[in-house]
Amino acid sequence: MTSKPVSIQWTPFALRCLDEIHDFIQYQEKAVEPADQLINMLFERVDQLIDFPESGQEEPLLKEIGQNSRYLVEFNYKIIYEFDQKRSRIIITDVFHASQDPGKLKRESR
Repeated sequence: MTSKPVSIQWTPFALRCLDEIHDFIQYQEKAVEPADQLINMLFERVDQLIDFPESGQEEPLLKEIGQNSRYLVEFNYKIIYEFDQKRSRIIITDVFHASQDPGKLKRESR
């Protein structure tokens, strides 16, 4: 029996977070290339989940509120995701700079 390949789905909220990150980096660096490079690196990091969907660590702050989320770190950015095993799907729910308040995780992200 062949298992269904894992797919990746980004929530609209997570995509907005990427847009905000891109805009901030572009503004800070006064160039679009560094912003594009960072976003590409974040997407590449997420791609590892296709082969290793449970490779991220469990996110304890979200576990407290009943979410079974995991996270990856790329540079100083935390990528929050859930793995829906039944549907073989990774759902990216949030991306933010790790220096931000960890309580930010509990904000509405869907």
